[in-house]
Amino acid sequence: MDKMQTNITTLENEKLPQNFTNIPQFDKTLARVELFSVPVMAVFGIIGNALSCAIFSTKPLNKYSLSFLLLCPSLSDIEFLTMLLIHWASSVFDLHLNEMYRACQILFSLTYVFECLSVWLVTLFALENCLRLYTRFYAKKICKRRNAKVITACMTIAIGCIYSYPFWTVGKDCIPMENYHGLIKAMAYVDSALTMFVPTTIMILASIASVISFNKSRERRRKRSASSTTSDDLLRQATLMVCVVTLTFILLNLPAHASRIRLIHMHAMVGAQLSKTESVFQVIAQLIFYLSPAINFVIYYSFGRKFRVSFNETVLRKRTRRHDNTALNANLLVNY
Repeated sequence: MDKMQTNITTLENEKLPQNFTNIPQFDKTLARVELFSVPVMAVFGIIGNALSCAIFSTKPLNKYSLSFLLLCPSLSDIEFLTMLLIHWASSVFDLHLNEMYRACQILFSLTYVFECLSVWLVTLFALENCLRLYTRFYAKKICKRRNAKVITACMTIAIGCIYSYPFWTVGKDCIPMENYHGLIKAMAYVDSALTMFVPTTIMILASIASVISFNKSRERRRKRSASSTTSDDLLRQATLMVCVVTLTFILLNLPAHASRIRLIHMHAMVGAQLSKTESVFQVIAQLIFYLSPAINFVIYYSFGRKFRVSFNETVLRKRTRRHDNTALNANLLVNY
């Protein structure tokens, strides 16, 4: 595992925890925090995402394409957190799974696939919500559950092909083959583009468009009728949901990607080593990164009114007063 950490994980992969005892001047206290926080976040995230999947699979949420686009990231995040937990257990209990030829390849490939797939499904969610706010006519034709399933299937195949490179670039003992070091380094930049910079740009633009569309819609409704409180509330919550998802994604993912790019540049410098401050920042950034797939349920429950109502009635068996918004939901958008 140490060799793999030095050659791949430390430099090109911020997805899985590192063997921090090998990092110069590393703070042992922070290492202990990492030791206990990773399984806590992983277990919390797996349970939360499982609950989210269950809620999105029940009526009335299971009728909409937006529910499917949030259900699939929850499934993907469960797999990612499972990979994280396996890696943690291998490191803590000396299972040496990373030193097994096929196990190492599968572990790293699936970790990339699940994380990238989750990011792009959330991006599609932001785009579809924006489309529903911006133009209802085309949204009715395009935003269908069947179309969401087809897009997700095609996306999964494409991402699987892109991140298949560990199967032919990593040799025995989980050590990268020398003639593929350049490719692995290049793929680190590709991964940052695919899982951070491109989707972030799209989600920011979608958020801005959603806010603009909401303001225009509110002004139109005010001119037509003074009694548009319920409609405005639905639009406001949908816009807020997109903005919260975008902001959370940026805050939790950007530090880890910045840290990884910094490590790649340091690797190109002969004799360069991490300072204590940089080592601490690297660990903190990585722990923050693990929060991203772990807190989906918290976001859905806090900002999704329909999700919260369904959860209270399905899981907590708590009766919640329902408002008859059937006609509004059919004509406006799905609000989570």
